Amino acid sequence: MERDGTVKSVERAAAILKLLASEAIAGWRLSDIARSTGLGKTTTHRLLAALAEAGFVIQSPETRRYFLGYEIIRLGQLATRYDMGELARPALLRLARETGDTVFISVREGLDALCLAREVGDFPIKTLTLSAGDRRPLGVGAGSLALLAFLPEEEIGEVIASNAARLADYPRFSPSDLADLTVKTRKWGHSFNEGRIVTAMCATGVPVFDPRGRVVAAISVAAIRERMDDERVAWIVSLLQTEADKLRARLTEISQPEPQKTA
Repeated sequence: MERDGTVKSVERAAAILKLLASEAIAGWRLSDIARSTGLGKTTTHRLLAALAEAGFVIQSPETRRYFLGYEIIRLGQLATRYDMGELARPALLRLARETGDTVFISVREGLDALCLAREVGDFPIKTLTLSAGDRRPLGVGAGSLALLAFLPEEEIGEVIASNAARLADYPRFSPSDLADLTVKTRKWGHSFNEGRIVTAMCATGVPVFDPRGRVVAAISVAAIRERMDDERVAWIVSLLQTEADKLRARLTEISQPEPQKTA
């Protein structure tokens, strides 16, 4: 019951924040917030007070209207700075140009791998198995497998177990297959999908780590099987790892506090 109440409070607070964002200039009166969210005035006032204490909401002393606070605006700006799809775009373009193949960047979202962006090289036969916005269970596909394999080991097992029912849609990515593949991927330092989704297509991927050593994304290259022999895969992996290192350096750079301006 306690957890249910906590979740409900979070949902209500989120509803208030979304409402305030819809009228960021004019602001909202307490009574209008309560009516629009379906909450009582007492509950609404309590939630607004908690949000204000966190800096997420401010109240004008003149009009008594509520607005989004500077802290949530600051968090939004930080999220923009960490837009992995945009940060990685130059790397994807370089990889697509150099390999001629299709390049993806993916991130973890819960039990899924989410494809953020894709760049297509100039080789005539394209491997367009994913588009930006597509999801797969963690571990299914080269980028997705790189994301899964470099999580903490106990977390890997939890993810595979939680996704077991969904993996039935991917016969060559059974829980036991994934457990084996993650061990190999960690050993090699890169993932390899040898026709497990589309038999004529192979792909390889590497993790991108943040400054604290946590996997935050994966870059992968997909091509037809004929273009993915051992020698070429090794070359692609070296390119991927170079770009992953550059991304980590970029993440380190933007995570540093901005220098204070002096008057």
